[in-house]
Amino acid sequence: MGNYVESFESKLPKDLADPDFSCNCILNYLYSELEGKKTGNIVGPITFGEIAFQLLNQTLVYLTIQNR
Repeated sequence: MGNYVESFESKLPKDLADPDFSCNCILNYLYSELEGKKTGNIVGPITFGEIAFQLLNQTLVYLTIQNR
């Protein structure tokens, strides 16, 4: 893969402003050498890719809260 950060940002939803919370899998950082690089508005804790007690490697999860 050429530029991982550019590819990562291109896959994010275009209308995603600042998520209220986000987590990224540590494997994204280790395998893609993201240390010291910024991945768009996705900032937050690094975890081991576990969602709802299910281990899913190289995941990214974000939460947005909207008033309707």
